[in-house]
Amino acid sequence: MNRSFAAALMIGASTLALPHVAMAQGAAQGAAQDAAATGASSEDGLKEIIVTATRAETSAQKTAVALTVYTGADLAEKGIATVQALSAIDPSVNVTSATGAAYVAVRGVASTDVTEVGDPSVPIARDGFYTNRSFSIGTSMYDIARVEVLKGPQGTLNGRNSTGGLVSIITNRPGKDAGTYGSIEVGNYNALNVEAGANVPVNDRLQFRISGTHRQHDGYRKLTVIDDRGDDDNTTSGRIQMAAQPVDGLKLWASYQHDDIHAVGDVALTSALRTRPDFGDAKSFPNYAPTSNRLKGDRVRWEASYDRLPGDLTLTYAGGYDHQTWNHRLDATGPGYPANRQFIQGEDPRTWNHEVRINNDANGKVFFQAGYFHFQEDNTIDSGLYNVEMTGLFAPGGPLADHSYAGQYGIKFDYKIKTKSDAVFGQVAVKLAEQLKLSLGGRYTWDSKVRTGSANLIIGALVSPFVPPFVTVTTDGAGNMKHGEATWHAGLDYTPTSNTLLYAKYDRGYKAGGFNSNGSGASVDYSPEKLDAFEIGTKNRFLGNRLQVNAAAFYFDYKGYQASQTSCPTCSSGIFNVGSAKIYGAELQTIALFGEGGRIDFNAAYLHTRFGKDVNGNDIVVVDGDNPPSSFNITGNRLPNAPSLSVSGGIEYAFPVGSGKLTPRIDGKYSSAFYYSVFNNSDTQSRPYATGNASLTYEPENGQWSVTAFVRNFTDKVVLANAQRNFVSNLNTYQFQPPRTWGVRFGWKI
Repeated sequence: MNRSFAAALMIGASTLALPHVAMAQGAAQGAAQDAAATGASSEDGLKEIIVTATRAETSAQKTAVALTVYTGADLAEKGIATVQALSAIDPSVNVTSATGAAYVAVRGVASTDVTEVGDPSVPIARDGFYTNRSFSIGTSMYDIARVEVLKGPQGTLNGRNSTGGLVSIITNRPGKDAGTYGSIEVGNYNALNVEAGANVPVNDRLQFRISGTHRQHDGYRKLTVIDDRGDDDNTTSGRIQMAAQPVDGLKLWASYQHDDIHAVGDVALTSALRTRPDFGDAKSFPNYAPTSNRLKGDRVRWEASYDRLPGDLTLTYAGGYDHQTWNHRLDATGPGYPANRQFIQGEDPRTWNHEVRINNDANGKVFFQAGYFHFQEDNTIDSGLYNVEMTGLFAPGGPLADHSYAGQYGIKFDYKIKTKSDAVFGQVAVKLAEQLKLSLGGRYTWDSKVRTGSANLIIGALVSPFVPPFVTVTTDGAGNMKHGEATWHAGLDYTPTSNTLLYAKYDRGYKAGGFNSNGSGASVDYSPEKLDAFEIGTKNRFLGNRLQVNAAAFYFDYKGYQASQTSCPTCSSGIFNVGSAKIYGAELQTIALFGEGGRIDFNAAYLHTRFGKDVNGNDIVVVDGDNPPSSFNITGNRLPNAPSLSVSGGIEYAFPVGSGKLTPRIDGKYSSAFYYSVFNNSDTQSRPYATGNASLTYEPENGQWSVTAFVRNFTDKVVLANAQRNFVSNLNTYQFQPPRTWGVRFGWKI
C-alpha cells in the first residue's frame, strides 16, 4: 500500500457524502433553532469540554487532573499538525528532536533513551493505543476531536511509563449526522497541506467515517557540500472507521490507518566537540552524507462495549495492532575517520495492545473501574555505522586507496527484542458528601524485555583503515529484564460551588528499567525509575462563565533517574540509574472573554529541578562519553528539558464584517534557558527565546467555511530543537525549530 490510499480516501470522502449534504444542512438549521429556543449561543460564555482523562467522560473543569485540552479546531487554527508542534503552544510541554525521532518532556520529566530498549516517560496514546517508538509520533494529528495533555504521573489508569504525563490523541468517530469537512493550506517553502473527511451514516445502526491528510514542504535548511535540503516534510495518512450499534447497549468501533513518510527529515548542524558556533540564521550549513527518513505504518484499532449488564455495569474491550517499518539514514561524518559516513537505522516494530475494563455508572455515589492490560512489542533492529565513501588519501585514485573500507559497516547491530507488559488495575471514587469526593486506585505491572542477536565491530572500517580486513569483534547483545512494580493514587476533591473545584492528590509513578548494549560491551541492567508526586490544584469559572482560572502546584521526589553515562573498561556510553532528583513548580491557566467577540489566553509554568544524591547518599558523579572519559559532579544541576519559566498567550477579537466576522489574532511563547543534558554544558544549552504568531480569519455567519492568512514565528527567531555532544563522531550537533513560515488556509465544513 502507498500514499495513494490516503488520497483516495480524501477524494472518496467528498464523493460519498454529497448525497447527504442536504441532510447535514437541515440538521445544522435544527440545531440553530434549538439554540435560539434555549437562549444559548457561542457568545454566552466559555463552553464545557468533555475529556476522558479519568477513563470516563467528564467536564474538563470538573476533572481533578492538571491538563490542557486542545480541540481539533484549536489546533487547526494554530497550525499544529504534529505532537512535536505542541511545544509551541503549551508551556508545560517540551519536545526534543532526536535525528528522526523525538521525545516529550512534561514538568521536566522525560526519557532521552530513544533506542529499542528505551521507554517514553510521556507516552503518546492514539485512541488509547500505546506505541513505544518515538519515530512514529509525527502522524495521526488529523480529524481529531481533541488532544488532552495530562500532567504528572498517570500510571494507575494509563500505564507504567507515564511518569511525566500523557499526551492523548482522540480522533473524531463516526456519527449519525452526514457531512464533510476539509482544508487546503499553501505557504512559503512550497508548503501544501491538505485534509479532508466525511461522515457517512448508513442508518441508525451503522456509520462510517473516512479521512486523510497530506502535508509537504521543502526543507527549511540548505545543506551545502551535498547540495540538498533538510527539515522538510512529506507525510501522507488515511483512516477509515466503522461504528455499529447492532442491539441496544452494544457499541462496536473499528479503525484502520495507513501512514507514509518519505522525506529527508530533520538534519543537524555540526561543530567541533565542545564548541558552540554562531548559528546565523541556521538556514544553510554543510552536511557530508545524505539524510533520509522513511516510515510506513499500518494501525488497526477496535473496541466493543456493552452497558446493559446487571448492576448498571459496563464491560469494555479495546485492542489493536500496529506495524511500523522505519528506515533512517543520518549524516555521521566526523573528523576521526577518513570517510563520509551515515548512521543507518532500521526498525520493524509490531505492537499489540489489549485492555478489558469494567465500570459502573460514573454519576453514582460510588464509581469504580477495574481492568487488565496487555502490551507487547516485537522489534527487529538492523542498524549500524556505514562508510559511504572514503576521503582524502584513501579516496578512489588516492595513494592509499587500497586501504579503502568504502561501502562497509564499521559497526553493525542485528537484534531482535520482545517487550511485554501486563497489568491489573482498579480505581474507585466515593462521594463522602455532596461536595466532597475521595478517589483511591492502584495498579500492578509485570514488565519484561528480552533481546537476542549481536553487534559486530569491523575495526578497519570503524577505527583505522590500516587494520587488516576482517578483523572483527563480535559482542553478544543478549539482554533479559523482568520486573514487577506497584503504582497507586489517592485524591480528594471538593466542589464548594458549581463553578469551583479544589483538589489534592498523591501518585506513585514508575518507568520500566532495561539494559544497555552499545556494541562493545555486554549488556548492563538498569533499574526502574520511581516518582512520588504530590499536587494541589483548583479550577474556577467566574463572571458569568466568561473567565476561567485554573492553577496547580506540585512536588516530585524522583528516584533512580535514568541518564546516559560511560562505563569502563570498554568506556562506552549507555543508560544507568544515576540517583535522585527533586522537582517542584506551579502552573496557571486563564481564559477570558471580553466585549462581544474578544478572547485572551494566558498560560504560565514555573519549574525548579535539581539533582540530589546517588543511591548511597553521595554526590552524583556521572561519566561522559569522551575518550578517555571524564567524571562530573552533577549534584545541584538542573534536569534536562526543564526551563524555569515558560509562558504562552494570545489575544483575538472577532469584528462583524458584512454577514460574517473577521478575527485577527496574535499569540506567542516565551521560554527561559534550559539544558539538553545532565551535564548542564553551556554549548548544549537552549538560551531564552520568544516566538510570535499572527493570523487573520474571515468566517461567514453560517460558519460553513473560513479563510485564514497566517505567519508563524514572525520574527524568524532561531530556536534550538536539540543540542548534543556526540562522542562517536567527535562533534557537537544542533537541530532547530521551524523558521518563519506564512501562508493561507481555506477550510470548510458541511
